[in-house]
Amino acid sequence: MLPIVFLDFDGVVHTIYWSCDDNGVYRENTLKGGHTYLNNGQAIGWLNELYNTIPFRVVVSSTWRMSMSVEELQLLLLKSGFRPEIEVIGKTPVLGDLRGKEIQQWIDENNYEGDFIIVDDDNDMCHLMDRLVLCDTFVGFTFHEFKKSLNLLQKS
Repeated sequence: MLPIVFLDFDGVVHTIYWSCDDNGVYRENTLKGGHTYLNNGQAIGWLNELYNTIPFRVVVSSTWRMSMSVEELQLLLLKSGFRPEIEVIGKTPVLGDLRGKEIQQWIDENNYEGDFIIVDDDNDMCHLMDRLVLCDTFVGFTFHEFKKSLNLLQKS
């Protein structure tokens, strides 16, 4: 059974960047690409490298899941540069609660007993904190998070 990566987008593979407006003023901008692609190619590259080492499947835990189907999320990953072999198999339920509780509900509803990690820039994971690979909101998934992901998945 392939492990699962519970994947957030904003702050992980879609990060803040600086853009210059018409007046020459630099401002933070997170909207580059809107919901048409994920803008952090380096983060996507490191997740592809993780897949090369330890193949996994994705369950989307990002708020983007609220406005997109699993098929649309799969296409978004593909258009953004993810390896085509990386399969989106689901999305966590929207409970309006802590993300860790939403992930646990998905695990329970799907009788999932395999290994997993949570890749997110927030730490509201409750009892699942030991499975969290916490990203810096401004830079996303880097070599550091890649190594932590490997360590967590190789221990199991």
